[in-house]
Amino acid sequence: MNALAAALPQILPALRGNLLVGLTLAVVTLPQAIAFSTTLAGLPPHFGIYAAIWGVLFTALLNPSRVFSGGPNTTMSAAVGITLLPVAPQYGTDYIGYALTLILLAGLIQLLFALIRPLGRMLDLISEPIIDGMICGIGLFLVFKSLTTFAGLPVNTEVEWPLWIAWHSFLAVLEFGNLYAIQIGLITLVASLVARQFDALRKWAILIGVAAGTSYSAYLGSTVGLENTMVEQIGNLGPVGFVFPSLPVFNQEALPNIISILPGAVTLALLGLFQTVAAMRRMSRKIGAFTDSRKGIFSDAVSNCLLPLLSSLPTCASFNRMWLVYSMGGNSRVTSALSAFFLLLMVLFLAGVIAIIPMPAMAAIIMLLGVNMIKWEDIRPHLRDRREAVVFLASFLSVLFLDLFGAVVVGSILAIAYSKWEQANPKVSLRGNVLKIRGNIYYGSLPVIESTYHQAIARVDNLVIDFSDCYYIDPEGLRWLAAAKAGHNVGFVDRRAGPDRRAQAEALDRRDGEERRSAEADARRDRRQGEERRENLRRRTRDRRQRSEF
Repeated sequence: MNALAAALPQILPALRGNLLVGLTLAVVTLPQAIAFSTTLAGLPPHFGIYAAIWGVLFTALLNPSRVFSGGPNTTMSAAVGITLLPVAPQYGTDYIGYALTLILLAGLIQLLFALIRPLGRMLDLISEPIIDGMICGIGLFLVFKSLTTFAGLPVNTEVEWPLWIAWHSFLAVLEFGNLYAIQIGLITLVASLVARQFDALRKWAILIGVAAGTSYSAYLGSTVGLENTMVEQIGNLGPVGFVFPSLPVFNQEALPNIISILPGAVTLALLGLFQTVAAMRRMSRKIGAFTDSRKGIFSDAVSNCLLPLLSSLPTCASFNRMWLVYSMGGNSRVTSALSAFFLLLMVLFLAGVIAIIPMPAMAAIIMLLGVNMIKWEDIRPHLRDRREAVVFLASFLSVLFLDLFGAVVVGSILAIAYSKWEQANPKVSLRGNVLKIRGNIYYGSLPVIESTYHQAIARVDNLVIDFSDCYYIDPEGLRWLAAAKAGHNVGFVDRRAGPDRRAQAEALDRRDGEERRSAEADARRDRRQGEERRENLRRRTRDRRQRSEF
């Protein structure tokens, strides 16, 4: 009891801080979760709410990292809606069943990446230009996709070129847009943007925008009449409680549709893994610590295998969420559990208020989140280097000119090509009769090396190849070196041509030993000389006991 009483002054402030961060996360996440579910995924609102409750809890329990925090995601929710648009009408029973199947398939694919180490290692090849390009492209795509809901129009179910859909959606907004819905969306946007200008209100900007849009919608409903405004609301949240079990669709009749959504499942799985790895990598650099991305991959995979059984959207790591928790001084695992608990209480007791939120306000929030995904501070570093700029633009444009699956394929190919390009282009320079190679000597880099090599042997006699700075030489590189030495009598300079490190180390040890022995001998000599001086002084001094009194 005494130990507990002594620890309470330290526990209570930390608990109070985690309670505040958990409540903030719950309030911020609620409108986003509903918008992800209704506007992007085409599912009832309780799917996003369960993702913000169960998905957050699962990732908090499965990942021991102090900074990791998962939850419903903009990109993954959009991928669900895009994949299922040609399969079934949104919000219907068949659509919901296929959505659960899609999420389960994505979770199983992610589990393969978590269990098969080489697959998980391949995710580390995804460079920042590729991820940032895809994120910016998806952000712009979300703005386009939300135009129809923003203007109170039906969702475009045509699977076409995204920019073509955006253009037709924009024309439809100008010609058929519901002015009342557009007013609600604009007020939501303006209120959120104004709130973001104040540091104290920045974390609450989305909630303030939704509150402003809902208040204006209620005002229109009381003055003009809901039947005249024709503004769609979220409505009943559905069977929201502590848990609502569900089953994915797996039967013979649904098999053709399940096969057709397999590419979408691969896309969904890779999009989640890309963002988790990128978020954890970026968070590690921000806080100056290391967090293992494989633990994030595992928690995402297991979570997304369980969530389809609980009527939930898929989840992945969120850098903004992790940075919010870290900046407010919270512990990710504790605050995630607290935010899920607070969110459940809010849904249970505020369901009537949530039901009257207008859909244009939700679309405005998605547009705001899409714009926030396009950050100049993330884009600018990639434009300074020509190679990174090409990779970034290719990844960005692939989202706009292809579907999400095509963008993921392009991103994966770019990741491999980018790493191979760096390896296949070593630095080769000729100074005098020395051909210096910095990089790898393997089958991919030999064409670059041989080009300079043949130019060198045509101009220089007694050529020497210096590969002391080579990191890796494969068997084909060894055969080329042997052929060069045999065919043109070329000399070599490598690490073995320098002094033996072991001999150097032994020489240094001998020298240190000699210096140490010399220092000890000097110390002994100084001590001996000091003793001799004291003895001589003692002998020159007469003993007082032998001195005469007179």
